[in-house]
Amino acid sequence: MENWDCDKKKFVKTSEDLKKFFNEIETVCKKNGYSISHEDSKGSFQIEKYSNDNIEWLKIAKIKLNI
Repeated sequence: MENWDCDKKKFVKTSEDLKKFFNEIETVCKKNGYSISHEDSKGSFQIEKYSNDNIEWLKIAKIKLNI
């Protein structure tokens, strides 16, 4: 799995700690029956009934870890 690194301006291999982070989010989402999605017209996040597509979308998020 890879993510776009906003600082390096290239795709990088997803680190193990970030994979763990995404997996923990997925577990919580499944447990509660919700997932995080994105509302395109205003650029905000929204919570929806659980969708595996939303989880997969989240896992390919751009990363900006060098703050």
